[in-house]
Amino acid sequence: MKLLLPVALAAAVAAAPAFADCVKPTISITIPDGSKAVIADMLAAQHAIKDADAAVQQFADCLKAEQDAKIAAGGPSMKDEDKIKISTEYTDRQNEVADQLQKIADQFNVEVRAFKAKAAAAAPAAQPAKN
Repeated sequence: MKLLLPVALAAAVAAAPAFADCVKPTISITIPDGSKAVIADMLAAQHAIKDADAAVQQFADCLKAEQDAKIAAGGPSMKDEDKIKISTEYTDRQNEVADQLQKIADQFNVEVRAFKAKAAAAAPAAQPAKN
C-alpha cells in the first residue's frame, strides 16, 4: 500500500499537461528609407510590424500560460518570493521581445515622417487665387 501512493503520484504528474517552451518570435523587418521609399514599401513595412505585433502578443499569452502553470505546479506551499522569481523570469522574456519590436516601430515612425516630408515637398505649391 505504501508503494501505491508514490506510483499514483508519479502517474498524475506524468498525465498533467506539459507546456512546451514558448517559441520566441523572430522579428526581422527591414524598414525602408522614408526619403526614398514608395508607398508600397511603407505599407509593406507597416503590415510586417502589425504581424510581428500579433506574434509578440501570442508569445506573451503563451508565457502567461506557462507562468501560471509553473506557479500552480508549485502548489499552495510555494513561497511568495518563488512566485515573484517565476513572474520576473517570464516578464523579462516578454519585455525583451516587446522592446525589440518597439525599437523597430520607433525606427518606422522616423521613416514615416521622412516619407511624409518628401511627399509634402513634392506636392505642387498652392496657386494664389486670382481676383
